[in-house]
Amino acid sequence: MTAESMLPAEKVTRVAGLLAERVRQYDTTHDRRAAFAYTYYRLTTTLATALDTGTPAFTDPPWVAELCETLASAYFAAMDGIDTWLAGRPGGSADEVRPGDLPDLVPPPWRDVFAASSVRRSYTLEDVLFSMMAHISYDLPGALRRMATSTGDRSHIADFHRMNDVLGSCIDRVQDDLSSRYIYGLRSLDRLFTRSDELLTNYGIRVARGLAWFNCDRLLDPDATEEASRSIGRSTGALISEIRSPGDWKLRAGLWILRRLIPERRHWPAASTPLA
Repeated sequence: MTAESMLPAEKVTRVAGLLAERVRQYDTTHDRRAAFAYTYYRLTTTLATALDTGTPAFTDPPWVAELCETLASAYFAAMDGIDTWLAGRPGGSADEVRPGDLPDLVPPPWRDVFAASSVRRSYTLEDVLFSMMAHISYDLPGALRRMATSTGDRSHIADFHRMNDVLGSCIDRVQDDLSSRYIYGLRSLDRLFTRSDELLTNYGIRVARGLAWFNCDRLLDPDATEEASRSIGRSTGALISEIRSPGDWKLRAGLWILRRLIPERRHWPAASTPLA
């Protein structure tokens, strides 16, 4: 079956399959990118089910599937760039890195995310939160922009909102399953270090995706493109700084102490553990 003859639900299911391969790869190598890959996989399978059942009823299911594919391709390209860099780096992914260590072919937000996850006291939900921020605030406006530029059509906001409903409605359940899969012991301990984890909620994912639509409009406006590009390129790093090094010195000192008192509580699922 060629890609052109596939139904929208089948195309999204194919993307989910590619994400499942990443999850297994990262689980096997204990790569900290696994937690977000798993979250992304679960969200994508939920979208595939919605397209397959027709609930909600999308006006243009092929457009929804194309957005899913276009967005995923940006993620895969960034991860491939990191993998290529790691393959030629002595010590692989075991050592702490800085954003500037990664090559320019990896987008700046993903460099920020990978560097943040490489530190010794990096917590699982932080890894997911930072990756989600990069994917929604940076990859998504770019994907929408590419589609708008190629088709000249921007009449899909209703379907985009329906996608927000689908993804937002399952994020709490996915976060619970994520905690069961990767976080050892009390889940609340990991959440102590994600004071801005509203993005990983029903409301948060809707707001973040709505902002991505707005930023796509900014990217499409010649008078706003340059500033919009700078803004979405900085947003992930700004979130990481806000959480890792808040402006209030007392809060910053308190978090520094807590990070040294509370272990990461990260664990890895057995190879036989199902993804869903």
